[in-house]
Amino acid sequence: MNVDLKVGDVVAFLWGVSEVRGIVAEIYGDNGNRQVVIALDPNTTGYVVDEPTTVSLPIEDVRRAVAA
Repeated sequence: MNVDLKVGDVVAFLWGVSEVRGIVAEIYGDNGNRQVVIALDPNTTGYVVDEPTTVSLPIEDVRRAVAA
């Protein structure tokens, strides 16, 4: 589990067949069901999204992004 993630971290996750990057906006839930709210915008997602939005995913589905 990614218990070391914190607000502001750049993370990566699978979105369909693409890997998408976003910024952690919020982490909530208890240890059995932690969720991460990720802020997405066209620049960080490679224009997978057309406008800024957020998505909530289980923390297990998200990893800290490695610098390219």
